[in-house]
Amino acid sequence: MIDPFTRFCLPRSLQVWINEHDAPDRESAIMKDVPNTPFNHFMANQLKRYVKIRRKYRGSSSETYRRPTAYCHKAHADRFAVYVREAS
Repeated sequence: MIDPFTRFCLPRSLQVWINEHDAPDRESAIMKDVPNTPFNHFMANQLKRYVKIRRKYRGSSSETYRRPTAYCHKAHADRFAVYVREAS
């Protein structure tokens, strides 16, 4: 979860983009079900300048791609979720 002050200080374009794909409060993700498009990757890279994030790719198997049970490759993903990267 991004703290409210940081979220307020983000550029307006990022605030609007986050609100379009906002995850429910009960989830640990910032954003969920973001379509896997070049524009959305550009916006995630812009967000990465302000908040440490990680992306988890989501998708299903197809005739040409057998998805592993634990993850999905970026090239075969339909969508992705954005999480705050925990400090280690």
